[in-house]
Amino acid sequence: MLWIGLAVLIVIIAIIVVLISFIRGEFYFSRVRDNDTLSVEVRALFGIVRYRYVIPIIQFKGFAQGIMIKSEVVNKASTKLKDESKDHITKDKVIAYYNEAKVLLENTLQLYSWLKQTLARVECTELKWITRVGVGDAPETAITTGAIWGIKSTLLGFTIRYVKLMTKPRVDVIPQYNQKQFSTEFRFAGRIRVWFALFAGVRLLVRAAKVKGGLRTWIQLALKTRSRVKTAS
Repeated sequence: MLWIGLAVLIVIIAIIVVLISFIRGEFYFSRVRDNDTLSVEVRALFGIVRYRYVIPIIQFKGFAQGIMIKSEVVNKASTKLKDESKDHITKDKVIAYYNEAKVLLENTLQLYSWLKQTLARVECTELKWITRVGVGDAPETAITTGAIWGIKSTLLGFTIRYVKLMTKPRVDVIPQYNQKQFSTEFRFAGRIRVWFALFAGVRLLVRAAKVKGGLRTWIQLALKTRSRVKTAS
């Protein structure tokens, strides 16, 4: 009986440790000349579970084909490429994604309120946004620099409003007066407790269940998205 009680105690402690641990995420985007890189990384269970989604190639193929992206899914634990795919983001696809978002909003009770409450539990551990800009003319470069500062201030103000800022942001716009240049680097890292992420998931299901056909809509869209991802790969 002593060994059984000890085993149960160890399991309970392990569950508590997992629940109070963090799910950490990082979003990174950089543009240098014509080279774009976008990556999303998620880590959980003290780094045991890792997922990294990378888009190393972003090309504008014209208004008909839209934007071509090449994506890679990397298993960080073994540093192996798990999946690779190419896709075109066209105007029709953007409209389809927008309509799907509207459907989810209509089939979930107070989805916007749920999103705000969930984001309020996200802690921002790193926020970096450095931009270098030059248009070849000093006065125009100064005006462009001011405009970019205004855009950044608006977007960052929106972000800081909904998440907890745990670090000092590193934000700058560096004018390049003697050359034509535009490059930017953006990094956002955040974390959320496992227990609250699970709680938020349960609350989302409850809110969807309170709308007639809500759960069925979520399941159908999830299956549709999964099928679309498999087709793209």
